[in-house]
Amino acid sequence: MTQDAFIQQLRHELRSLPKQVVDEIVADYREYFGDALAAGRSEAEVVAALGDPVKLARELKAQATFRQWETRRSFGNLMRVIVSIAGLGLLQLLLLIPFMFYLLMLTIGYAVSGALTVAGLVTVVALGSHHVFGWPPFKAVPFSFEHSSARTDQKASGNDNASKDDIDTDHAPAQGDARQATADMKAFRVDGERFVLRPDAATRISIVTLAGPIDIRNDDGKLKISSVGGARDLFKVDPDGTWSIASADVIALDLKDDEGDKVSVARIGTGAKSMAWDIRHHGYHVSFVQGPDGSGKSLTVRSGSESVVIDRDHVAIRDGSDSAVIVGSHGSGIGAMIYGFAMLVAGIVGLWLCLWLTRITWRGLVRYVQRQLDLITARLDEGHAA
Repeated sequence: MTQDAFIQQLRHELRSLPKQVVDEIVADYREYFGDALAAGRSEAEVVAALGDPVKLARELKAQATFRQWETRRSFGNLMRVIVSIAGLGLLQLLLLIPFMFYLLMLTIGYAVSGALTVAGLVTVVALGSHHVFGWPPFKAVPFSFEHSSARTDQKASGNDNASKDDIDTDHAPAQGDARQATADMKAFRVDGERFVLRPDAATRISIVTLAGPIDIRNDDGKLKISSVGGARDLFKVDPDGTWSIASADVIALDLKDDEGDKVSVARIGTGAKSMAWDIRHHGYHVSFVQGPDGSGKSLTVRSGSESVVIDRDHVAIRDGSDSAVIVGSHGSGIGAMIYGFAMLVAGIVGLWLCLWLTRITWRGLVRYVQRQLDLITARLDEGHAA
């Protein structure tokens, strides 16, 4: 191979470098050829000493990119040096593939850790601000239900033969409202803060009061009362046979009348208004829980194969084999605060781990590149000396 052919192929292989850098390299090698020819060596001997121009170009490109990285130490320039070094041999290229996969996983780690940090920080700050300052306000779950039943239409048209399984919108209980749930029961109703009982025929009432238990039974018009302690003194008895007791004096109540209707209520907390209700009335099954202030915390309504369950953060509707569940936000409870704090801690730990790995990776890459460039420089010097 002649000098011109060697220089031309070398320039072609270096075309990816800036033109100024290529011109400087070509000028250096022309000067090298000139010195060698002046010393009495032939072009063939000089070309043989320099070796394959393709491999020489790869080594020169590695050197050039390394100088660029030394001028401006950025991750992009370092990666260009690594790619240039990897192009020198198959073994280095095979090592580059798992390294690129490692960098991909490290990038994913940064993305996931950053997302957890931001989500956790927003959750903790928002909930903390809500509890301390009342802002931002957390609204109820943004959905509503509208219902028009066949029974309503039949009643409007004068048809009294409505199906028993149709929902009666006139007596649909409000969440946590025992008065509406028991409005049509003859043997039991709620009047303000008192339970009103009418022990008609075949009615059986068992009550546990603060003063002791009492059992009231009406068998064929004969009223039988069994009590322990001063339970009977807590009741007010009207001339028409109606019994009433303050709800605050009741610990548990179980009632069954002659129509098969049942009422079960039990205190579930220290407060007098914290009660769990279970009502079966004319084929409907209603259960709900009252909070300490008397407000409803959950509601369950069942009629045949149909049911509706409403809780603080979800609504479940079932109609035969069809069902739907709507889950809302968990509000501003302590559970959400714990989740937010856990996400924040996990994100910060993940970011710290990614930064630590990045620092170790950077140092390892710099050492690897410097070692490979030393080897390349040594080979070039040997070729020049030869």
